[in-house]
Amino acid sequence: MKPRFKVNKYLKYYNESAFRKKLFKLSGKLSNQLLTYLIVLYELIKDKNIPNKTRLIFIAALGYFILPTDLVADFLPVIGFTDDLAFLTYAITTASAYITPEMIEKAKEKKDQILNKEKTSPQSKTT
Repeated sequence: MKPRFKVNKYLKYYNESAFRKKLFKLSGKLSNQLLTYLIVLYELIKDKNIPNKTRLIFIAALGYFILPTDLVADFLPVIGFTDDLAFLTYAITTASAYITPEMIEKAKEKKDQILNKEKTSPQSKTT
């Protein structure tokens, strides 16, 4: 008998505030398209219609992205994000069957809101 994946157990560890901060921090280093797809993946982990096994791939990829320490340290120039990008590429490819043009548009709007909000927030000016 296969163990049942309890995705909701892991969702509580995803903090939207930390995710937003990471997106803003990397906005100058990552393409707008990748930032958009990161938001799409974040939204897809909440979708109950996607099989749990597939959602776990999205959760793992985003967790690896958010985690500051990983296989290749993110602060290393050029190669720092290669491991993150490889895992994210796999997750995005897996997600492609579930992504609609409407989701992309909503993610673009959300990305713009996040980047504009973080730029104008008092916290971002003091850090």
